[in-house]
Amino acid sequence: MKAAMRLVVFLVMSAAAFAAGPKPGPPHVVAVETRDYRVEFAGDRAWTIFRILHKGTVVGDKNGFYGTVLIPDGGKFIGTGHTEGGVEKVESVSLTVDGKPAELKDKAVYRGSRAELRKKSVMGPLRLEATYVVTDDCVLERHRYEAPETTKLHLLYAFMHCWLARTTEWMAEKSDGSILEGRFDSSGNFKLREDVKWTAPYDPESRKATLAWFPKVLKGQGHRTTYWDKTNYHKLYTHLYADATLPKGTKIEAALVIRCMEADAAVWKQTVKDAAADMQKRFERGEIRF
Repeated sequence: MKAAMRLVVFLVMSAAAFAAGPKPGPPHVVAVETRDYRVEFAGDRAWTIFRILHKGTVVGDKNGFYGTVLIPDGGKFIGTGHTEGGVEKVESVSLTVDGKPAELKDKAVYRGSRAELRKKSVMGPLRLEATYVVTDDCVLERHRYEAPETTKLHLLYAFMHCWLARTTEWMAEKSDGSILEGRFDSSGNFKLREDVKWTAPYDPESRKATLAWFPKVLKGQGHRTTYWDKTNYHKLYTHLYADATLPKGTKIEAALVIRCMEADAAVWKQTVKDAAADMQKRFERGEIRF
C-alpha cells in the first residue's frame, strides 16, 4: 500500500477510535484570556490546545486534536488525545500568566497579556518539550523533540489545528515567494501539501482569516503542510516525517505563530499578506519570543 494511502487509513482508524484507552491527564479544561484571544487547554489531551477563540468567535474548535502526534514504525498514534498506540506521558507542566504561576484546576479562567504553558513529556520513542504562549494578538507554539535512541517513525505531525468547516478557501506562500490558493469542498482530500512560509484559511461568515506563520520553513515529508478537507473541520497538519529513521541523539525544533484578523472577502488575501510581512519584521526585531 502506498504511503499516502496508509496515512489516510491510519487517520480514519484513529478518528473511529478517537482517544480510546487511558488518558494522559485529568479531565480538566483551563482557559487563558488576553485582549484578543481565549485559548483553552485540556488535561486529558496531554495539556494541549482544546479550543481557540478570537474576539469571542471560535476559529479552532474542540472536535479534533491539536498539538503533536507520532506513529512509530509498525505502531499506532501516540500524542495529545490519541492513545491508540500508547499514552503520552506528561512529566511536568506549568502555566504562568504575566509571569505569575497559575494553577491548572478545572474550569479556571486566567486573564492577562501573556500566558505561557510549558510541558515536558515522553511520546513513545521521542521526548517532547512543548511551549504555548498566548499574547494580546498572537498564539505562539513551539515543539522540541529528541530521539534518545535510533528511532523509526511512520509519521510525525508537528502541529494540528482544527479550523472550522465553514472556511471556504485558503492561500499560502512558498519559500520562493510564489502564492498558492485553493478552495475547500469538504471532500475528505488533502489540500496544499507544500513546505510554506505561511498559510491561512478564510471564514466569510465571521470575516476572519487565521494565519499560521512559520519563523522557519519546516521541511516536511509525505503530505508536508496540508489541510485535511473534511465535513467536520478543515484541519491543518504539519507533516515532518514519513517512514523515516532518526539517528540516536537527533534533535528537532518546529515553531509557528497563529494570528487572526478580520477582513472582507474582497480584501482578505491582501490583509493576510500584509500580516505575514509584519510578522517577519517583528520576528527580525526580536519581538516574537517563545
